[in-house]
Amino acid sequence: MTGGSEWQRAVQAVAVELHARLERPLAVIVATQDGLEVGAAGDKRLAPGRLAAITSSMSAIGDVVSKESGLGHVRCLTVEAELGYLVMRATRRDGIGLVVAALVGRGALLGLAMHAVADAARGLDR
Repeated sequence: MTGGSEWQRAVQAVAVELHARLERPLAVIVATQDGLEVGAAGDKRLAPGRLAAITSSMSAIGDVVSKESGLGHVRCLTVEAELGYLVMRATRRDGIGLVVAALVGRGALLGLAMHAVADAARGLDR
């Protein structure tokens, strides 16, 4: 990773800030496009490393679907489940592709979660 520990501290700080900002947060994961966990906050029982791999794969699938369908660049992927939502957004930091993902409980307002994830992704983008 470019910039070593300073880079990782900045990414981790964004994960912690996003978790604090969310309504009914369960976990926040920041992963590289190839599935490496580089930041996490929240319930560690949710296996941040596994979630990083899964969210990066889902992000890649979203890119393929958007290109094949002509919808343009993916901005946000959302999964609605019985007990909550997963909101993901791709970004870049220092030339490294990242996926910011937040898991929130069912009572959270989806629009606010999407906005918070978008802000976090913009905060990483440089």
